Amino acid sequence: MLTKYDEFVCHQIVSTFDHVDTSDRQWYERTWLVTHANSGEIMVDTGFGKYPNRNVMDAFGGIAVGGTAQYTVRSSRELRPNTDIVEVGPLSYEVVEPLKKIHVCLKENDYGTSFDIEFEGRMQPHEADVSFTRLYGTVMHHACRYFQLGHASGKVTVEGKSYDIEKDTWWAERDHSWGIRPIGVPPPGAYWARPDSGQPESGLQPFPQIGKIASHWLTIQFANYGLIFTFYEGADGKAASVQGKTVYPIGDDRLPMPVSDLRYQFEFHPGTDKLMSLELVVTTADGVMREISVRPLGNSYRLLTAGYLGGYKGWLHGKWMGPYAIDGEKLDLTDPRVLMDLSGGVDDNVCEFKCGNDIGYGILESVVIVT
Repeated sequence: MLTKYDEFVCHQIVSTFDHVDTSDRQWYERTWLVTHANSGEIMVDTGFGKYPNRNVMDAFGGIAVGGTAQYTVRSSRELRPNTDIVEVGPLSYEVVEPLKKIHVCLKENDYGTSFDIEFEGRMQPHEADVSFTRLYGTVMHHACRYFQLGHASGKVTVEGKSYDIEKDTWWAERDHSWGIRPIGVPPPGAYWARPDSGQPESGLQPFPQIGKIASHWLTIQFANYGLIFTFYEGADGKAASVQGKTVYPIGDDRLPMPVSDLRYQFEFHPGTDKLMSLELVVTTADGVMREISVRPLGNSYRLLTAGYLGGYKGWLHGKWMGPYAIDGEKLDLTDPRVLMDLSGGVDDNVCEFKCGNDIGYGILESVVIVT
C-alpha cells in the first residue's frame, strides 16, 4: 500500500513504507517526550507507538502535578490504512522540523486533561549504540535510538486549570527508537507480567529468573551542555555497564564525548525505595571528571499507566485493543494502595542537577527488577 513517504527517494527494502523487513511481531517504533516546569510542580509525559506486524498504533498522554496526582489518557487504534498519520484519538504527534521541532497534542477529552506543546531542540541529537540481546536463541532486543534535549512552549490544562509552558522555565527531553523488543502480553514467567497483563502465549519455555537488576536513564541539561547516559546495576549494586555521551548546543562544533567511567551513590528515604539524592562522578573520554549532585524535585510520572512493562488495566504497548479504544484515569499518589500498585514499574523523576556552579534540570528514569 502506498503512503506519502513512498514519494521520497529514501527506500531501503523491496517494499513500500507500510512494511518493515521482518515479520517479527515484536517489531516496534516508539517516541517519548517529556516536558517539565523546572520547579518540579508539573510535568507532561507523552509517547506514541507503531507496530506494523500487529496492525496497531497506540499513544498516551500523562500529567503529574505536585507529586500528589497523576492523570493519564491512553488510546489505541487499528494501524492500517492510516499508517502514515501519527494520531490516535485525541493524541497526535507531528515533526515540524526534523531533528529540531516536534509538536504533540492532547485534544480535549472525557478525562479532564489536554495539552498543546512544541518541543524545540537545544542540543545536538545523541545517537545511542545499537542494542542486541538473545534469549534461548531468540532475538529479545535489537534496536537503535536517539535522544535530544531541548525546551518547550505551549499550554497544558488539568481539570480546568491551565499552565503556560514557557521556554525559559520548561525544559524537555525526548527519544525515538525502533527495532525489536518485548511488547504486548509478557511471556510466561516474565518479571514484568502483572495479573491484568493478559494470558501469555502457551507452549513457550518460561522466562528465566534473573535475580535483582536495576537500570537508570539520565537526561541532564545544563545551560551550555548536556549529558545523556544509561547504566545498569547487577545484584551486587555495582554498575554492570555504562553508555552515554556529553552533547552540546546545536551549531556548536564540538563532537559528543563518550562517558568512560561512572561512580555513584544513591540515598533513599528510610524504609522506602524513594530516592532522596544521588551523587555521580562522571568521567568522559577526554579525561574530564564531573561531580554531579542529583536532587529529585518531588514529582514523577509512573509509566506503568502508559503501557510500559506489564502495563495497567490490561493496556500494554502494542497489544490489540480493537479497532479503536480509549481509557484514562486520575490517580491519587498520596494513597499507599495506589503507590503499591504502581511499584516495580518505570518512573520518570524530575530532578535538579548541580555540577560546580552549573545548575541544570532533567529526568532520572529508573526501574528496579527483583525476581
